[in-house]
Amino acid sequence: MNIAILLKKLSMAGAALIALGTGGVAQATTTLTFDELPFQSVDDLNFEGVTFDFKIGGIDSPDARYNFFGPGSINFVDDPSLEGNAAGTLTLDFDLFVSELQFGVALSTLDLELIPGFTVELFDLGFNSLGVTPVDTNPLVSFSEGLFSYTGAPVKRAVVNFNETFADRFAFDNLTFTSPIAKAAQPIPEPVSGLSLILMGALGAGSALKHKLQAKD
Repeated sequence: MNIAILLKKLSMAGAALIALGTGGVAQATTTLTFDELPFQSVDDLNFEGVTFDFKIGGIDSPDARYNFFGPGSINFVDDPSLEGNAAGTLTLDFDLFVSELQFGVALSTLDLELIPGFTVELFDLGFNSLGVTPVDTNPLVSFSEGLFSYTGAPVKRAVVNFNETFADRFAFDNLTFTSPIAKAAQPIPEPVSGLSLILMGALGAGSALKHKLQAKD
């Protein structure tokens, strides 16, 4: 094979290898304990990758507040928490889709077991419903509490409704969600190093052949 053609092919192969990289997926987990911000309404609040919306009867309401107090310290809720009117609907819109979601809810019901205490409706990337999950709550002191936990298909929105028939107020706490994040591609050094040796060898061979031909002349 002609030396020039060989060198050209080796150079093209080297460029292709240099352009290659390794990619991966990292899991970024966020937990909100509702003491990160000062006391304020959560309606239309965006923080740490999630936007909160709170409505009563379909109308935006300020009656759900960040960094407030509910049951104190129990199993799934540990004040301060997100505390609000159980007649309302709490919506969570995530900046990035989430594959894992968990939070605790406590309802002011005295010693009542609620079946369910609250429901959670999840929506996919196209805002199509993935179904409604009822969550039962168990009595503890003057509140009834339960834990919602999900792992599965990507979720862009979660809508939480509370059992307002038996509860006046709710406390929402320890919101944890996990989002897959693509890592930037990294170069692969070893094949490039090996290719460099091949190129150097080919150049050396070409130079030696040229000198040999000149010597014969």
